[in-house]
Amino acid sequence: MTTSISPFPAPLPGTQSLDNDPVLSLREASRKLVREWGFLRPTPIPFPLSPAAVHCMIEIGDYGRRSFPHLCTELKVPPTQLSHTLVELISRGIVRREPNLASQGGQVTAENEETYTLTTAGVSALAEINAHAQDQVTKALAAAPPGAGANITAAFQAYATALERSRPNQADITPDITPAATPEPQLPQPPTVSIVAGYRPGILARTLEMHLAFYYPREGWGRKFESVLSTGLGDLLDRLDRPVNQVWAAVMTTPAQHPGAPTMERTVGVVYIDGEAYPGEEGVAKVRAFIVDESARGLGVGKQLFAAAMRFVRETGFRECRLATQRCLTAARSLYEREGFKEAGEVWFEGFGNGTMELRYVWRREDELE
Repeated sequence: MTTSISPFPAPLPGTQSLDNDPVLSLREASRKLVREWGFLRPTPIPFPLSPAAVHCMIEIGDYGRRSFPHLCTELKVPPTQLSHTLVELISRGIVRREPNLASQGGQVTAENEETYTLTTAGVSALAEINAHAQDQVTKALAAAPPGAGANITAAFQAYATALERSRPNQADITPDITPAATPEPQLPQPPTVSIVAGYRPGILARTLEMHLAFYYPREGWGRKFESVLSTGLGDLLDRLDRPVNQVWAAVMTTPAQHPGAPTMERTVGVVYIDGEAYPGEEGVAKVRAFIVDESARGLGVGKQLFAAAMRFVRETGFRECRLATQRCLTAARSLYEREGFKEAGEVWFEGFGNGTMELRYVWRREDELE
């Protein structure tokens, strides 16, 4: 005698089975969707964003720009929750806040309410999210029975439309908000970035993290790269007590998002000056491990970091400073050249996997005196 085990538990006494009740069936299916989409996790996708932030970014991206009231209405959230979500996106450099410009009588004027739009980093992040979602849907449809794709799509569209039609009034969503009496909630101050010289706990780990996040997808540099970089920079950290060596960190400080919450600090860029990189060549320094996190690019962080490093080079009295880069890194190269570096040749570098052409730059004190 064998026992058959159903994948679904038997209904409790006095309840209906899922097969006989469309409401229960839809509820069960909806719960499965929430779990499969990962909405029960702090970050539902392979990006460090909350579910609310993901949907807010998509809403802004779909329309180009959205006002605070529109986002409250479309996302079905109260102003306080939306404020926290926007702070998350703004602090990561994904969304920026702008005056709402409108044309009136041929004149461009700023309306009272502000709007939100995606930054360059936000557009890139949204493209990655859309690609991830496209892949997820494609794989799900491939696992469905043959020919079921059209039916699944039609059912989803019909269900989503029905939910939208049954949506409560905005007054039911935020009953404690009366626009005539209560002003739009003010967002906390945006994050600020400061350049801090000297060792900070965890600076090596953060340096490695940013380098791997950038170079592994581009060059495939992984285990060997991490090992060599950590060994070299670890040695340099041991020598920071000597006056010819230094490190700087770009520290992004995000104010408390609500009363009682802590102020958050995060390193979003680093640069090292090694004044002992070339034994036997006195007065020659090397720029090492200069990088800015993706979330802080476009904010002028790299310019501030590199300027701090070059002030140190000049004030310490180095006669020459060298660095290595790649020709394709045009933004970094422009920064080097503005600080007085000049190309000093290109050589083949085996790297940590596939080889690459290494472009070398040199700054010389006499170049400034000419």
